[in-house]
Amino acid sequence: SPRALLAAFLLPWLACAAPKPDIVFLLIDDLGYADCGFNGGKQILTPNIDRLAKAGAVLEHHYVQPVCSPTRSTLLTGRYPTRTGVYSIVSPHAAWGLPLAERTLADALKQAGYSTEIVGKWHLGEFKPEYQPLARGFDHHYGHYFGMLDYFTHERGGELDWYRDGKPLKETGYTTHLLRDEACRVIDRQPKDKPLFLYVPFNGVHGPFQAPEAYLKPYPNLKNNRQKLAGMLAAVDEAIGKIEDSLRQAGRLENTLIIFSSDNGGERFSRNAPLFHHKATLWEGGIRVPCLMRWPAKLPKGKVTPQAGITMDLTATFLAAAGVAPSASTKPTQSTPA
Repeated sequence: SPRALLAAFLLPWLACAAPKPDIVFLLIDDLGYADCGFNGGKQILTPNIDRLAKAGAVLEHHYVQPVCSPTRSTLLTGRYPTRTGVYSIVSPHAAWGLPLAERTLADALKQAGYSTEIVGKWHLGEFKPEYQPLARGFDHHYGHYFGMLDYFTHERGGELDWYRDGKPLKETGYTTHLLRDEACRVIDRQPKDKPLFLYVPFNGVHGPFQAPEAYLKPYPNLKNNRQKLAGMLAAVDEAIGKIEDSLRQAGRLENTLIIFSSDNGGERFSRNAPLFHHKATLWEGGIRVPCLMRWPAKLPKGKVTPQAGITMDLTATFLAAAGVAPSASTKPTQSTPA
């Protein structure tokens, strides 16, 4: 059942977890089930992601919600969309978001002594400051509130969607590179004696399909948006390698729980084989996604588990690893789009 992810597999290691691990969650946007090499992909090179998979555990049957905001709400609350009311995508300036009564994962980990950082996409409401990341348990936020922003101008629908701690930020650079560099800075500045929760929800590989030319050259046999998606995923893979390097250089890698997953199934330019259909559907192609966990201090290498899990199980696993009891203070609430 939810809140008991891989009970027979993980809990023996969680029970003896000390000191508290760093937790780094790498969430990819619209990643196809078979786009990465470790999950059967042949067309796109993902050496850094594949290395994480070989050094950790692969969750063959990991399930999410069919679109992004509901999955993000389940991660941060450990509760189904029927409990939070986040059934659909939160649009820019919409007068709703993740209900304020909800205790978030970041709230809980902060109370447990963690630094809490989000680097990337929020997508759970921004129309009032109390719905934004800094009011939902995060010490800092760098990145964007919504999806579909231009990877170079950082604009969405003609409006800038790029922020640092709630303040608009104009800067140049490809978003995946900027998020990569910020995540590495977060790791570099983290006090050695304080645990870190670093949530990195990349905007890649969500459209618009844009990648620097250098990332397209290795894929001359792919065409149009499929080639661009390949370049975008290659940039994300490179970023993940840099983040792992930063953890290693900081002496934190051994006791860091790294999770890699997607917010929903891939879209039409992704590869979801052998699953049927894609994002925004309730077929497996829309809700079953690649997922891996790596924790050198506790998890065995090369483990592949067929046990089914869902996003809320990850939330419970993070809390258990940090020694935090599940919250009894939340209550069923509704947050209906205006």
